[in-house]
Amino acid sequence: MPNRNWGLCKDCKWWQLEPEASVESLTLGLCIEEGLQEFRLRVSGNSGCNRFMSGKPARAKGSGEAPPTAKAVR
Repeated sequence: MPNRNWGLCKDCKWWQLEPEASVESLTLGLCIEEGLQEFRLRVSGNSGCNRFMSGKPARAKGSGEAPPTAKAVR
């Protein structure tokens, strides 16, 4: 039986895009699902997962930018 909670990011309310970005398969944005926010996942509309929540993607400036690189701990 297929997982009914699985879906594509471009159809998910947890996908956050730039205010003027098009909702497309290759558009990049952030996953803002509460349990995944700490990972700052940058995903395309073609990505998907089992935390899918049907809805319009969120919009916020800076969502399409690459996250900062982690500093090495010495």
